[in-house]
Amino acid sequence: MGGARAAGREPPALASLPYLGASALLHVAYFALLVAAYRAADLSLVYPIARGVPPLLVACASWAFAGEQPPLVGAGGVALVAGGVLALGLVRTHASTSPRAKGILLALATALFVASYTVIDGLGARASGAPFGYAAWLFVAQGTLFAVGALAYGGAAVRREVWARRKESALAGIVAAGGYAIALWAMTEAPIAFVAALRETSVVFAAILGALFLKEPFGRPRVLAAAAVAAGVVAIQLAGRSA
Repeated sequence: MGGARAAGREPPALASLPYLGASALLHVAYFALLVAAYRAADLSLVYPIARGVPPLLVACASWAFAGEQPPLVGAGGVALVAGGVLALGLVRTHASTSPRAKGILLALATALFVASYTVIDGLGARASGAPFGYAAWLFVAQGTLFAVGALAYGGAAVRREVWARRKESALAGIVAAGGYAIALWAMTEAPIAFVAALRETSVVFAAILGALFLKEPFGRPRVLAAAAVAAGVVAIQLAGRSA
C-alpha cells in the first residue's frame, strides 16, 4: 500500500472528486488573480499579502468546516508565522512605483483563493484515502485547465514563450508539484492550519537567498520578522506534540 500511494498510482476515492474539481477551478482563478495583482502593484507589496494572510484565513476556515480547534499555543504560532511573513515582505526597501489600493485588493482576493483551495484540498486529501494519488489527479486537472486557458488567451506568443523556457518551466513545475503533494500528505497527518502556516515559512528562505545571491538588503526589521516566523514554527511544533 505504501509504495503505490507514495508513487501516486492509487486513485483517490470517489468521495474526494468534488473537492478535486473545486480545487482545480480555484487554482486556475488563483493564477489569474496573482498575475493581475503583479501587473497592478509591486511584487514586494503583493507577495507578502498573498502568502501571509492565508494562514489566518485557513485557521478560521478549518475550525468552521473541519472542526479543528488548535490549542492556544498553536493558534499563536499560526499568528506569529502569518505576521512575520507579512512583515518580512512589507518592509519597504524602495519606494513603490505602482498604485497600492488596486494591488492590495487583488492581493487580498488572491489570499482568499489560496486559503479556499488549501482547506478544500486538505479535506479532499483526507477523503481520498490516497493523498499522493489525489495530488496527481489534481495536477493533471488544473494543469489541463490552465494550459487550455493560457493558450486560448495568449495564442502563439504563449506557445513560443513556453517552448523557450521549457527546461526552467519543467523543473519549477516538478519542484512545485512535489512540495504541494507533500503538504497534502501532511494535511492528512496534522491540522490543516498548522501545515498552511508552515508552508509559508518558505518566504523566509526566499528572503535569505535573495540577500545571499541577489544582494538584496535584509536589515534589522527583516531579521525581527524572520525571528517571529521561527518563534511561530516552534509554537506550532510544541502544539503538535501536545495534541
